[in-house]
This record gives sequence, structure tokens and C-alpha cells, in this order.
Amino acid sequence: MSLPRPRYSLVPLLVLATTLFSLLVFVGVGAMELIRERQRLLQTAVQGADAAIALSVPPMALALWNFDPDGLRELGRSLVREGGIVEVELRVDGSDRPVRVVRDGWSGKGATSVREIDLRVPARQAPIGKLRVVESTGEINQQIVDQALARLPLELLKVAATAIGLLLLLHALVTRRLQAMVAALARLRTDDPQAHLPVPHDAEASRDEIVVLAVAVNRFHHAQGVEVVRRREAEDHLREQLHERSVILGSLRDALLTLDNQGQVRYANPAASSLLGCPPQTLAGRSLAGLAQVHGVADAAGAEEDLQAWIARAATRPGERTARVRVLPAQASAFEAEALVNRLAGTADAALSIVIYDVSESGLRERAELARERAEAASMAKTQFLSRMSHELRTPLNAIVGFAQTLEHDAVVSADPQRLAQVQLIGRAGWHLTRMIGDVLELSRIEAGSLRLELRPLDLRPLLTDALAYVRAEAAIDGIELETRIDDEACHVLADSLRLEQVLVNLLSNAVKYNRPGGHVLVIVMAPGDDSVAIQIQDTGLGMDSTQVAQLYQSFNRLGRESTSKPGTGIGLVVTRALVDLMHGRLELESQAGAGSTFTVHLPRAARAAVAAGPAVGTAAAPASTYGARRVVYVEDDAVNAQVMQALLMRRPQVQLRVCDTLDAGWAAIGDEPPDLVLMDMQLPDGSGIDLLLRMKAAPMLSAVPVLMVSADAMNDSVDAALAAGARAYLTKPLDFDEALRQIDAMLMPLPARGPVATG
Repeated sequence: MSLPRPRYSLVPLLVLATTLFSLLVFVGVGAMELIRERQRLLQTAVQGADAAIALSVPPMALALWNFDPDGLRELGRSLVREGGIVEVELRVDGSDRPVRVVRDGWSGKGATSVREIDLRVPARQAPIGKLRVVESTGEINQQIVDQALARLPLELLKVAATAIGLLLLLHALVTRRLQAMVAALARLRTDDPQAHLPVPHDAEASRDEIVVLAVAVNRFHHAQGVEVVRRREAEDHLREQLHERSVILGSLRDALLTLDNQGQVRYANPAASSLLGCPPQTLAGRSLAGLAQVHGVADAAGAEEDLQAWIARAATRPGERTARVRVLPAQASAFEAEALVNRLAGTADAALSIVIYDVSESGLRERAELARERAEAASMAKTQFLSRMSHELRTPLNAIVGFAQTLEHDAVVSADPQRLAQVQLIGRAGWHLTRMIGDVLELSRIEAGSLRLELRPLDLRPLLTDALAYVRAEAAIDGIELETRIDDEACHVLADSLRLEQVLVNLLSNAVKYNRPGGHVLVIVMAPGDDSVAIQIQDTGLGMDSTQVAQLYQSFNRLGRESTSKPGTGIGLVVTRALVDLMHGRLELESQAGAGSTFTVHLPRAARAAVAAGPAVGTAAAPASTYGARRVVYVEDDAVNAQVMQALLMRRPQVQLRVCDTLDAGWAAIGDEPPDLVLMDMQLPDGSGIDLLLRMKAAPMLSAVPVLMVSADAMNDSVDAALAAGARAYLTKPLDFDEALRQIDAMLMPLPARGPVATG
């Protein structure tokens, strides 16, 4: 055993301590003796001075009364020889020439005290003068110093003798024995529990402190030796366990690492080296910085993060498994991973335990399953949303278009060309809104590429006429001039009639909507010479800056115009460009903030001979039917839509219409007396129209009654479901009166209708 040597030896410390203690005692006792001697001398001097003053005052008063200066000086000289009196001064009242006597040899320095005494004589009541006495302790202090110097050598000798005696005693009784114990203790082996210091046989009962200390040291050494042996055995056992665990950890598929407080790798299993592409010998002792980059699985193009920073964030939530990420090692293949980080307590060389799970295979399976579930849920949610939106938007349009068609056949309106044109414009606007609603609801179909178009040769002139008619009224409000320049050799395109008109109306509407009062809109149709037709729509409106142009085709982004009073949804141009692309064309834009915009639609050019007629502005009214009286039940909960149907059937006076606003009311009306025809809405307050249709088909007395579905739900799934349930036909709102009458007439004729048909 090698004990650390103390900084100072015990013997010099004892010598120093004994000497200092002896000096302290010497100084303290000597000071006390000198103080007592000084006090005694001071007391004697004060007593002598008091007695001398008491004896000298009467003679001095008499000498002063007789004005005997010589006598006063003689009395003063005798007084300054007593005690500590060093100066005497006699002063007659009213005189500025006192008699002053000073002790020979007094320098006037040192501490002094002064007392004044009144001098009186029996012949006079008032004092005749004053005696001023000055006393000093200088002589006494000097006497004390002389005595101390005389006694100093002897006292120092006493101190030295005392110190040496104490040192010899301490050395014999303590230090010599302690030195022997230290020497014996240095020879003991710490790993030998049987080694001990030599002690007397009766050491357990001894009251000798050094013997007691030796016994305690022997007990401690024995316990320490036993602990050393036990720790050695535990270390051997732990070493075996660590080897076993190392083999187990080395066979794990997941990466396991431990980091120290500086973020450096203390341990890494083979899986960690393999996943990170770093050999074990180079991985140990380095940080994780630069080994790999990490980004979210859901956002492959998102910002990357260093592996060390990712682990540091995970360490803020110990025991919690991280979200799945994609790890891109610098020297290995990328993989998907999750991590579990725990803090290690009670270890000096390791701070974090990290498990990195390779979840690439399970991630692929989970993502595929999740994608399938999300697709199914999204498809169902989209179907429900589109169905509800179609119903809610088409229902009010049915009233607008329906009553417009009714007014077209009104005698008063028909007799007024201007009023008739206005009503027809209402009808065209309603139909256009219907088409727009369809486009909005089919935006997802466009993005999915499932929208079907019928491309055929078209003449642009009637389409432009209809599109300009749609925006002319709005342009007139702000005094905006509409102008067209059409090259007759460049007005034939290959496109879908309905979608091209939607594109033109949308671009013209924007040109008018975002123009300035008194502005100008110019439509130019020309052939640029590349086997295409260019349709330019120029306006003098607000224009757009580069930032707005960059965000132009983002759905529901109105480019900051949402704060204006101009209506809009922010999807018109998105649908427009998608439709142009589907028609194998392209949409271009030139714009400058404050100077207007120019949209150019490029479409494939068609030969003049192949041009087909454009869409008809209207259709001829259905001929009056010749059948007799008929009963029709209309199950519809919207009162306005019911009025539209009543206005429609006013053209068939022989038809009696009964309106029911619930399924229960409709069933009761049908069951009381089976009608000749049932008109059925799809969505009713107490259920679906298909429920009532199925109930009718299940009843023998009602199964042959024809059912015509009349609904604002224009979804293909709804149409197919109604026809599959037994409906003869399916009409979508808003109703085309001529088509609706044709269907109703066909079902009310004596002969049955030929087969199911869906129109809208």
C-alpha cells in the first residue's frame, strides 16, 4: 500500500505549534503582570499627588493673598516633585501674568491630565486665584518598560524550556508511535484481508487512543480487503456478462449506439456500422455529425437535418419513439427509420443510449395500406361532398332557369323583344352558371385526368358572340368597351364546344371584372402561322406583378383581390388552363401591374370544310301532347322547385299535379290512389328518394307506376343508383323545360316508355 505523503511533517508542525503556544502564554501572562504593575504605580502616584496638592493649597492661597512670588515658586517647585505632577501654574484673578513652575527634564510630550483648583482665604469669600496642575504618566510607563526589558531573557528561557519539554513528551507519547503505525500501514496489501497492524493482546479493551486507532484501521483494512476481493469477482462476472451481451447486441438487426457527454460514440453494434456505412473502428470515438442526413418521410423534398441534430431533438423526449423519417447516410443506402433515445444515469462515460430501427419494409407496407385507406376515404368523402354541393347549388338555379323559361313563353314577354332578350339572357346566364358549377365540382376529375371531352371542329364566331353577350351587361355598368377583331381565315378550331365557351366566358369575365371604369377589352382571333389559332383577350385593367403571376394558377388563391368587392372563388383560371391543356392547347399570359393583362389561348386549327355547327342557343319547344287527363305526384321538399314544376306542367293543362314534401306524405298519396307518374327528388328531409322508389317496386300495386327522378344531385353514382333501383329516367336541375316535357309526355302516353334514360 502506498500512502500519499503529507505536505508537512508532523514533528515540525508540533514544534511550531508548541513554540507559538508558549510564546502566546508568555506574552499574555507578561502583559497582564505589566498592566497590574503599571496600575499599582499609577495609583501610588495619584495618591501622592493628591496628598501634596491638599497640603500645598492653603500655603499657596496665603502666599498669593500676600502676593509673595518667591513663596509661590518655592511651593510650586516642591509640588512638581510629587507623584506625576510635571507642571504647576498659579493665576491671580484678573491678572494675565501667572506663576508657572515645570519639573526639570520634562519635555512636554506624552499623555497628560489637567485639574484646576480654586484658591481661597478666610478674609475673602470669593476665590482669589486658580491653581492649575498638569500630571503625566510618562515616567511610570518608562519604568514599566525598563522592568520588562530586565525580565525578558529569563522569561524567554522559561518559554524555551517549556516548549522543549512539551515536544519531548509529545514525541515520546504520540509522534513516535504514529510514525511506526504509518510505516507498518504502508506495508499492508489492500487485497489481503488477513494483513493487519501489530497491536497488544488486550487491544480491544485498551483505552489508549493510538491502540484504538490501530484496531479501527485493522477493521477497515479487513473490510476493504474483502470488498476488493468481492469487486474483483464481480468484475470478472460482469466481464463475462458484457461479452455475452456484446454477442447478443452484435446479432441485432437494429442499430444500437451509446454516446458520451460530448456527443461522441462510445459503442456501436455491427448493425449501426452497416446502416451508417462506417466501419466500427472509425465509428467509435467520433460524433454523429456528417454521417447522414434526415428528412420526413411525408415530405421527401423538405429541408434535411443532420443525424446528430435529429438525435439531439429526440433526446429531449427520452423514452418516446420518434416519428418515421428517411435517413440518407453519406456512405450507405438510404433507409426509413425510427429512433428511441434514453438517457443513461449513473455512468461517467456514457450519456445517451440510441436505438435506430430500420422500418423500411414495414414502412412500405404501412404506406401502401394507408394510401389505400386514404384513397377510399377521400373518394367517399369527395363523392359525398360533390353530391351535396351539386344539390345545394343546382337547387336555386332550377328556380332561376325554370322561371326564365316560363317567362319566355309568356305572351306579354314574347310581345316585347327587349324584355324577351333580357329573359333569354337570364336563361343563358343560368345555364352558364350551371356549367360553371359542374366545372367547379369536377375540378378533382380534371386533376385526376378523368374528365371526358368531345373534340370536334368549331366556329369561334358564335361562341365568342355568346361569351360576349354574357359579359356585356356587366361591362356596360362600368362603361367598359368590348371590341373584337376576327381573322376569317383563323376562326376554326378543334375543341370541345362547351369547354371552349367556358374558357372564353371565364377569361372575358376576368377582363371585365378586374378592369378600370371606362376601360377597354379587345378580343383578337388570329393565325400565328404554326397550324394553330390564337385567341387574345386584352384588357386595360389592374394587371399583375411578377409575384402574382407566379401564384396565378394556384387553386383558391385570388392574388390579394379577395379584399375587393369583386366576387370570385380563385379557381376559374385553374380550370381554364386545365381545359385548354385537355384540348391540346396552351394558355399564355403577359401582364404588367397597372397596365392590364393579355391572355392568349392557342388551340389546334381546323379545316373550314370540316367545321360543324356550334351549340344551339336554344331548342324548340316540345309539341303539345294529345293524351287525356293524368295524375302526377311530385315528391319535393323545396317549395320553389315545386313552383317551377307547376309552371312547367301549366303547359299540360290535362295533368293534375300533387306535391308532397316528405317521403311519408308521398307514400300516403301514392298508396291512396296510384298516380300515372311519380316525380321524385333524391334528397328529402326524411330520407332518400331511392328508399321510396324501392318501396314502390316492392309493392305489387305500385311496381308498374313509372318514376322519373328530378334532382339537383348530378353525380354519376347517384344517377346509376336511381336507374338501378327502377327509375325510368333521371333529370338534373336546373330543368330544361323542353327535355323535361318530352320525358314526362313519353311516360304519360298510353304506351309505356322504352327504357331508362338519364339526362341533364
